[in-house]
Amino acid sequence: MFYKFLLCILMFTKECFTNDVNSNVSADMIKMGEQMELGTWVPRVVNGYPAKLGDVPYQIAIKFLVNRARNLYMTICGATLVAPNKMITAAHCFEERGISNCHKLFYPGQASSGSLKHRYAVAGNLLNIAKYSASDSDGQWRALNRVIYPKNYVFPKHDIAVAFSKAPFTYNAHVGPIPYAKRHTDYNGKCLVSGYGRTGQAAKDITKILLLANLDIMRNEMCSKVHSRRMDLFVCTYSSVTDIGMGDDGGPLICKNTGDPNESTKGVLVGVVSGHASGKGSFFTRVSKYYGFVNKGSISVFGLSLYLDIFLTITIAKIYKTFLY
Repeated sequence: MFYKFLLCILMFTKECFTNDVNSNVSADMIKMGEQMELGTWVPRVVNGYPAKLGDVPYQIAIKFLVNRARNLYMTICGATLVAPNKMITAAHCFEERGISNCHKLFYPGQASSGSLKHRYAVAGNLLNIAKYSASDSDGQWRALNRVIYPKNYVFPKHDIAVAFSKAPFTYNAHVGPIPYAKRHTDYNGKCLVSGYGRTGQAAKDITKILLLANLDIMRNEMCSKVHSRRMDLFVCTYSSVTDIGMGDDGGPLICKNTGDPNESTKGVLVGVVSGHASGKGSFFTRVSKYYGFVNKGSISVFGLSLYLDIFLTITIAKIYKTFLY
């Protein structure tokens, strides 16, 4: 790691220590982000109905430590279980402002270790705020190992991530995976969204348990018209009384009767909760567009690190030799 830091000093000083968070954001994307309520894009299910254990066994809550003395964790994002230690969520759940460009240079498309601290992926627990349990008696709590996302991610484009837990989840009646969409389909009808949300529009109306809601899906052509831009990377829903609001980005949008070859009896994951545009409905990252990325589900960090170690050793040796002689 010291070698990598030294390379920043020797070759990439300006790039490594410049934290321009908007350096890769186009004017169009900035405008789109402003319209999509960047201050409130943590969506929550609004006016949903309470879930029971086993209704959505694939639901994962990404919980963050909010009270160290009482060991309490609160849900800050959702995710979807697709394999024993693999989840699909939103990239912006692990986005850090002001992160050095050194991290971006050496670990592109990978969340920093700092963004994983004090966070757990929790399955089989319906509570919004819960006390950490080392056993699996009160849900299954798993520490996060790593999180990857598309290298060209800039919210809201490519807002999808694959998270890996250090230990696998144990499948049972309350915890289990759901397949993710492979085929691009112009979805319609109603689809299921789940999250820890509100029972009303006021900030105080936050539910204590997981909520479910059926949302009306908007055809892709209509979605593009409503948002005045191509929305091929998204699945959109109509604005309604029952919707997503503030809180559970990264959570699942599940549809049935899609014709997707991966669909199971519980449906198939077609979207990842990304955000909400005021008066225009909600938008979800279209999972089928990233099937290859999710399926691969890894990045060659070791290979990159090994290459850099060899390269830097040679570079430093040459610099040392130059100054010595």
